[in-house]
Amino acid sequence: MYKRLLEIEESDMLPLSGHNEVTELIYIETKSTDPTWNLAFEEYCLKNMTRFPHIMLLWQNDNSIIVGRYQNAGKEINAEAAKNLGVKAVRRSTGGGTVYHDMGNLNYSFILPVENPETLEIAAVAKPMADALNKIGIPAELKGRNDIEVNGRKISGTAQSFYKGRILHHGTLLFDSNLNVLQEVLNVDPSKITSKGIASVKSRVTNIREYMNWDIGMKDFWKNLLDAFGDMENYEMSESELQEIKELQETKYCTWDWEHGNEPAYDYKNSKRYPGGKVEISLHIKKGYINECKISGDFLGLVDINGLEYAIAGTKYQPDTIVEKLKEMSLPMYLGSITKDQLIECMFEGAVI
Repeated sequence: MYKRLLEIEESDMLPLSGHNEVTELIYIETKSTDPTWNLAFEEYCLKNMTRFPHIMLLWQNDNSIIVGRYQNAGKEINAEAAKNLGVKAVRRSTGGGTVYHDMGNLNYSFILPVENPETLEIAAVAKPMADALNKIGIPAELKGRNDIEVNGRKISGTAQSFYKGRILHHGTLLFDSNLNVLQEVLNVDPSKITSKGIASVKSRVTNIREYMNWDIGMKDFWKNLLDAFGDMENYEMSESELQEIKELQETKYCTWDWEHGNEPAYDYKNSKRYPGGKVEISLHIKKGYINECKISGDFLGLVDINGLEYAIAGTKYQPDTIVEKLKEMSLPMYLGSITKDQLIECMFEGAVI
């Protein structure tokens, strides 16, 4: 069945290496719901499991926001809602928009050989999953640049990454996701952050479960989807491979540098009124560091504010780092009765840190 699902018509012009002879599909499970582990697992398969030309992964993340590689997290996420709901934000290695994952969402990954990524038609790579959904009774259609829809409503968004002749194509499958939480954590007030990155395009989404002809849970949906691909060879990672994935997780996906250090430059502006006066903050943030800092307001400072602005500039945009920097300053001299906590609040309100 996999061969049938992955067959490409000549008109699709999909430049897969050896696409006239489809090799066996290797199926691997991550056995984790930790987004940092799953993203590391996926990357490891792309870059290291080259003895298997065709790989498929199915995996889930517990409540998390997965930020596109070229996006500003603060522009895409309602930080306050995410914090209150305990939703973790993690940056992935592929482009595309920011998405919400929970245990009602199933993610899939295809890793395939590609000769020329410049002429790659993404719709053709996504076709096997759309075909599998149709086989189990879901009238899925490929739409737009990278979506799968049912009756004009989005059930899957996809993204891609190319590495040394292989492509990673992955996507979401909204089966029974909490769409209320999705809308809450991904709706952000745009007034505070002006992004230089790529913004998500809002779209109407729905759950696959609404279009099933019978009532099943995630476990059965997962199994039915696998059955639609037919015979596949299961692969279990060795202890040494799992250790390498763990190292990649810890040195990349769990680090501040990956989450914020590679983020596109952006401007952050905010103003707050406190008993001690109004504070207005304007920051230019580049590679996770405060490149420029401007502070204004009607607070009763005693000395020129330039000294405080200069001290903050060049500092990592992170509350703990700024707190340490402020310990070196006589804050009342600059801000009167505006406190350290109030300044921190004004600097980071609505930011994803």
